[in-house]
Amino acid sequence: MSGDIRLRVKDLRVKLPETGEEILKGVSLELRAGQIFALVGESGSGKSVTSLAVMRLLPEALAITGGAVQVGEQDLFDLSESSMQNVRGRRVAMIFQNAMTALNPVQSVGQQVAETLRLHTRLRGDALRQRVVQLFAEVGIPDPEGRFSFFPHQMSGGQQQRVMIAMALACEPDILIADEPTTALDVTIQKQVLGLVRDLTVSRQLAVLLITHDMGVVRHTADEVAVMYRGEIIERAPVDDFFHSPQQAYSKRLIDALPDLSHFQSMATETPLLQLEDVKVYFPIRKGVLQRVVDYTRAVNGVSLSIGRGETYALVGESGSGKSTLGRAILNLEPLSGGRIRFQGEDIGGLARRQMLPYRKRIQVIFQNPYSSMNPRLSVGEIIAEGMVSLGLGLSLEERNERIGQLLDRVQLRREYGSRYPHEFSGGQLQRVAIARALAVDPELIICDEPTSALDVSIRAEVLDLLQELQREFGVSYLFITHDLSIVPSLAHHVGVMQAGVLVEQGSAEQILTAPTHPYTQALLASVPRVDG
Repeated sequence: MSGDIRLRVKDLRVKLPETGEEILKGVSLELRAGQIFALVGESGSGKSVTSLAVMRLLPEALAITGGAVQVGEQDLFDLSESSMQNVRGRRVAMIFQNAMTALNPVQSVGQQVAETLRLHTRLRGDALRQRVVQLFAEVGIPDPEGRFSFFPHQMSGGQQQRVMIAMALACEPDILIADEPTTALDVTIQKQVLGLVRDLTVSRQLAVLLITHDMGVVRHTADEVAVMYRGEIIERAPVDDFFHSPQQAYSKRLIDALPDLSHFQSMATETPLLQLEDVKVYFPIRKGVLQRVVDYTRAVNGVSLSIGRGETYALVGESGSGKSTLGRAILNLEPLSGGRIRFQGEDIGGLARRQMLPYRKRIQVIFQNPYSSMNPRLSVGEIIAEGMVSLGLGLSLEERNERIGQLLDRVQLRREYGSRYPHEFSGGQLQRVAIARALAVDPELIICDEPTSALDVSIRAEVLDLLQELQREFGVSYLFITHDLSIVPSLAHHVGVMQAGVLVEQGSAEQILTAPTHPYTQALLASVPRVDG
């Protein structure tokens, strides 16, 4: 708290010129050297807008109408764009919330990090490459030398986020703005990355603005906390004081919305809806001019599990462990290399596209990344209606519109949002749209691939309550793929732990989370940040 002030934000105001609505209403804060300042609040509260305004990266739809952002004695709003480009990356770096949209899809990840270093340092050739490999190793990317030539789509969501962190740290900036930097990371890598940021904050006297909705991360990482609500900072305090005695009712609500880690679901006894028997998904590794297959990546290697009707099965493990690949295999989006997938006793593992169509209504999915899973040219209402039309629910236009309105109500979004487009929503709001879309066709099984990773704690609690309410009401089953172990106790009946494509342990949620037997499960649980310390 005693370090020099690196960044001052004074009375920052941002509005929508078209409507005159004020998005930021006089935001002021200070970042000090050697300090991590956490900015928390629900999606839409203005956290990310604050960070984009500081970096002068606001979209054209928003306008800065007042205030100042000072780095040292220099007001960034007085700089030309070319001068500002020299500030970004070198003096002030940013880790963006959505790695997949921030990374260039046609350039290798190593080249993208190298480009940052080439712009701001004198490193070239082998020295440049070695520095990138070193950064990849520091942020926990496996096989950093080999991953240099990977493209973003070849890496898991967590690995993409680690590339973004490596890029931000590359030029050793004075100020780091981290917008949800650990959203896509599993708990062990999250612990490593936050530990790295914490160490760099102290060793380099870095000033960090940490934007997050994970209160466990705040508790273990931040020095000071500020709470945003509708474009204003309503409370600011040292981290210990904040968690011991929050002053605002809204702050108390954020803390109270955290999952109850002592409550477990009673075991379901229904007959199996989905059964996996020794499921394998292998991807060929090709080398040489003729691209001959020299080996296989065993993404899923002999997984067997069963999900009953009205039951939630949580699949946990680190990014790259094969969780999402298994989900895609169930949906017949990845071909099986071996084993069987049975849905209500019917083998659906090798069905042709047309044969699979009847099961598309019965098995739905909520993807991890809502930005890349939605057509940007369709309105939210059209996105939700898409499944109802293509899968032939037989609803009239009026019935369909009423159904869309009801679904938006259920996921805590206004009905008028149906006419808006995906780019007009925050990450958390867009994930709620994805949940509404999955619910639209009344499925029997929903594969939830990190459906709450982009949600703040209060909305996450509401969405999880909604999923459980739908389960009780309609008997829907969930395969819940997640790296957030804190939500598992109150949600899941069974838990399976995946490591390197293998299911290393499975059992009831209470058994796995209170008395794990496998060392990998024990390591995962030990890495979960808890608000109670």
